[in-house]
Amino acid sequence: MWKLANVNPIPKESPLTECSQLRPISLTNIIMRLFERVVYKQEIASAFKSVIGRDQFAYKEGTNTTDALIMCLHHWLKWLDEGADSVRVTSFDYKKAFDSVSHNIICEKLKTLEINLYTINWIISFLANRKQRVVVDGIETVYVDINKGVPQGTVLGPFLFSLMVNDIKPMDAQNNLLVKFADDITTSAPIKSGSDSAEAEVESIQNWSEANQMTLNLSKTWEMVVHGGSMKPLPAPIVGIERKSWLKL
Repeated sequence: MWKLANVNPIPKESPLTECSQLRPISLTNIIMRLFERVVYKQEIASAFKSVIGRDQFAYKEGTNTTDALIMCLHHWLKWLDEGADSVRVTSFDYKKAFDSVSHNIICEKLKTLEINLYTINWIISFLANRKQRVVVDGIETVYVDINKGVPQGTVLGPFLFSLMVNDIKPMDAQNNLLVKFADDITTSAPIKSGSDSAEAEVESIQNWSEANQMTLNLSKTWEMVVHGGSMKPLPAPIVGIERKSWLKL
């Protein structure tokens, strides 16, 4: 009972045209959710505030999408005011981000936290040996074993995923910007004559993704160049990433 979940497919987009537009929300037993909430309030809530970096704007009290967008706009306009030729913005997308989290990797990251060891062991057990089935219009599939992923719709899910991507950091934190909203990750880098560190930031995230067994969806990873009144030519697109005239962040 503690490890079972009914998956309810919720549309991410409208109109719905294909199954990839569905988000699998796990509905767990009520006793499990209550216990999760107790564990979260007693042990995890304080760790969330102290451990998860300020570049993550999702799931945290007092931050939202507006804060993330203001942060981006502030830096873009500041860099242009200070003489940058343009700003290269790259928006990354992961394939089934929550469902791809390696249990071994997230458990190793959990063990580095200064929280009660019994709580860490309980969370490791919470992730292990889970089963789920899909329920739609009263029709149920058989239960299948789950050996990776963070269940969406659980109380601990947002913290665990935030911890998973917490160590994604900009290569040049002094000059560039990295903003996260759950699994949506955006890097911004000013382009000046003879200086373009955007490709290094892209390579860094690609290396992190490979090391953490998460797959970038390059067909939905795009770049946009923001520029002011400069007549200088735009930088060449990064190889393998499509350039767009606008992005939805």
